Amino acid sequence: MSYLLYCIFRGPAQPSPGMPPGVGGKPVFVLSQNGLSAGLSELAESDLVPGISQILAYEAVIDDFYRDRTVIPVRYGCQLEDTSVALRLLERHRDEYAALLAELEGMTEMGIHVLLDRSGPETESDAGPVSPQPFCPLCESGAAYLAAQRQHYLGLDRAALDERLLVDELWGSLAGLYVRRKVELPDFARSRLLSLYFLVPRASVESFRRAARHLRPKESIKLLLSGPWPPYNFVASPETRTDI
Repeated sequence: MSYLLYCIFRGPAQPSPGMPPGVGGKPVFVLSQNGLSAGLSELAESDLVPGISQILAYEAVIDDFYRDRTVIPVRYGCQLEDTSVALRLLERHRDEYAALLAELEGMTEMGIHVLLDRSGPETESDAGPVSPQPFCPLCESGAAYLAAQRQHYLGLDRAALDERLLVDELWGSLAGLYVRRKVELPDFARSRLLSLYFLVPRASVESFRRAARHLRPKESIKLLLSGPWPPYNFVASPETRTDI
């Protein structure tokens, strides 16, 4: 029998009476060691590769724990072979988890997702693959050739430069309302979505929302505000090693 790890938190608190069932309908339980606890449930082999229902059930459990306490949320898929592995995790990484919980105390995660416009003719040509320009015998000098090459490659980087300027603009507009930030750049082969994540004091959530609603980037860009969420993007999932 293997187990799925949901989150880590302080104290010996048990699941709330109204906590939803875990993945696959399995009940959630708590193991405690040295002042830290871990939320777990049994993991069926059929749930190893998650679908939408498993992900939603998993997040609902973490949200329930997070409602009343600070947690280290774990990404789906942290599988433990035995409950003793969870106890060893809490023992071996006690100082690391305690420090992270102190850092996350009173914090929540907010997100701003930006749907970038790449439909214009200029950006379409910039996005395509371009071969390096050959040496141009018509250039009057080596300096002129290098200047032409520099201008050419600057044009290729225009979309990336625009993204960087947009990210800096959004970060600057929200300065003072968050303590940490992260950005997830789009892969235009699959997505046009640029995602920014902010670690925000819970007491500042409404102020953050008001400021985010007043952001006014150029008209071709759409913004979606999300949160508050457990701080998934500001923790690293604990590693389950055989030498724990």
